[in-house]
Amino acid sequence: MKRIYLLAVGILLLNSCSEKRDGEEKTGLLSHLVSITDNENKGVEEVLDFYGGQCKYAVGASASTDEGKKKYFELEVSQSEGIDKLADSPHLPGSNIPYLFFRNLGKEAENYDEIHTVLVYKDGQKSTYKYSTETLRLVTERMKVAEKIVWLIKEKDYDALMPMLNDSALFKYDKKALIASLKEADGKLGNVTEPLRPFGFKVNQTKDGKEILHIYGAMIRDKQNNGFGLDLDLKGKKEEAYLLNYEL
Repeated sequence: MKRIYLLAVGILLLNSCSEKRDGEEKTGLLSHLVSITDNENKGVEEVLDFYGGQCKYAVGASASTDEGKKKYFELEVSQSEGIDKLADSPHLPGSNIPYLFFRNLGKEAENYDEIHTVLVYKDGQKSTYKYSTETLRLVTERMKVAEKIVWLIKEKDYDALMPMLNDSALFKYDKKALIASLKEADGKLGNVTEPLRPFGFKVNQTKDGKEILHIYGAMIRDKQNNGFGLDLDLKGKKEEAYLLNYEL
């Protein structure tokens, strides 16, 4: 049984137990005969492996808008202990589930305009999140920066990490001091043993209209895991981050 520790909003314990998974179930949003591709099935399976519980899926089309109808894929996750533990921070699974699903689609992402997520809690309450496939494409691309940063920390290659930190564009800080604190944390928390484990994201807009992507995740270590936060330009092309922080 795998255990994931997330410390992005306080200290949350999320159990990801694939053996608890009840399986996939189709829903009749369009019909009871929804057929999905191998890549879509991989996406559903990754969601189940991460959160456990049950995942119903459906394909639908939104009502007509000025931009025309939008085709979407919907995932409804229920009976998940992990989702219930994050009831006070629904934006985490609400954004992570469509990301986990989307990154498995490949070119099939072009078949949809949006990915919808419905979180069903044990008390029957629901939370719904909708992300455009364009936003998810950008997040997937920028997630590579976060993954590289965690890999550099794992390898203790702080000389390579230093130029990836932009301490002058958005947040003002001393990145040499930040690097020193990262090294200190290594001594206390232990070595990083796995790639970045994503837990969700949020997009904020600055006063001048720039979209800032905040990535939530966990760093898995041999002593104590820690929460991981990263801010970067959602539409940027450079391998750089505005701010990196740990939540202990």
